[in-house]
Amino acid sequence: MVDAYQGEITHLRIRRFAAGTALATLAASVTLLAAPGPAQALDSVVLPVTSHWQTLADSRHVYVSAPGQGAVVATDHDGEVIKTVEGLDGARGMTLAADESRLYVALPDADAIAEIDTTTLIETRRFPTGTDTEPENLALVGGRLWFSYQATVVYGGIGSVTVAEATPAVELDDDPVWYAKPRLASSPGAPDRLVAADSEGSLGMRVYDVESGSAEEIAYTEAVGSVNDLAVTPDGRSVITARGGTYYHQRWALSDLAEEAPYDTGAYPNAVSIAQNGTVAVGLDASSGWDIFIYRPGEVTPFRTIALPNGSMDLLRRGVAWAPDGSRLFGTRFPHSGEVILDIITDVHKANSDIALTAPETRPHGQPVTVSGNLTSLLPFPQGKVVTVTRFNEPIATVDVEPDGSFLFTDLPLDYMRYVEYVVTYAGDDTHAPGRATTTVEIID
Repeated sequence: MVDAYQGEITHLRIRRFAAGTALATLAASVTLLAAPGPAQALDSVVLPVTSHWQTLADSRHVYVSAPGQGAVVATDHDGEVIKTVEGLDGARGMTLAADESRLYVALPDADAIAEIDTTTLIETRRFPTGTDTEPENLALVGGRLWFSYQATVVYGGIGSVTVAEATPAVELDDDPVWYAKPRLASSPGAPDRLVAADSEGSLGMRVYDVESGSAEEIAYTEAVGSVNDLAVTPDGRSVITARGGTYYHQRWALSDLAEEAPYDTGAYPNAVSIAQNGTVAVGLDASSGWDIFIYRPGEVTPFRTIALPNGSMDLLRRGVAWAPDGSRLFGTRFPHSGEVILDIITDVHKANSDIALTAPETRPHGQPVTVSGNLTSLLPFPQGKVVTVTRFNEPIATVDVEPDGSFLFTDLPLDYMRYVEYVVTYAGDDTHAPGRATTTVEIID
């Protein structure tokens, strides 16, 4: 049974292997072998919804809100659907109670917020937020559930619900300043701080002190806006934003919103998630190349980069979520028609295996081609490592890698070959993900 609070509402301030049979002459020891395995440990699951707003995870579940179906899909960490919670009108932003016992879901089509028991996955309470408020984003901090909503025809505002009280009270913003319903974020490391950022076509991000129950602005910047996603670090010192208009993810000091060293990721940032140990995962709306970048706490060089399968399925906004202990990472994609895809990445502890190749642009016909390379990582490799060399999808040899990461091979292309593509791969190991690089040499007369 769902309890709908009918009390008074007040106002307050506020992604690879490149035909022919070949013999190779190598400058290092070689053996013939088969093609290597997949690029990362990843499972993909089709979910029973065709829309998405946010992906969120706790210690047992992954939650995907689907506004088009008015539902939240709950899966286990292996992607098995446990239940689709229906009747959630326009389900959008979500947040969890600190003990993970309750999930809160914004219901803009019902002008309300739903509370769901995370054990039974049954809606237990519903908090009306006022006619035409259309709540959208949520954050639980300072003993209150904060929500962004449509305060006037022009402005968005920030309200709150005292969900911990026997008779919850809803308070609305008496001085709305947002040009759209802002994104919200908080962290246990800053228990009295609420962060809000403009979400659509305008600039502005603010930090509020909410210890008193009201939202008192203590920091402001106009250096960011149109934010797709944001998250506060577990230590409460920084906030990370994903803004589609930049080619990097931005990081800001929570104390005064001074910009800190950014994450140089690429075009169209759209997602941020931070594990309890401070490991950062950020996502891009990238039709090709890397979709997700992972950073160890305090670092701005990616520890790991991940290309999700099928480049035609873009990572969704707010579509990255950590298991709280950092053991798994979840991503959601949409194939432009059909159901949402949930990706489960289980080898997130492994570092990148980066391969750089050096080869001549051209080589005279009948002469051998020599390619050199380097295999590097933020973690040391085991001894006796080798890389695989293929030509036009046929594996031709393995090449020993020197202790300093360098390797070299020489190949004599067949007479009919004009543009010769070499693919070099490292199969990965206990602490490294597989790596791959390609180079093409033109054979000239």
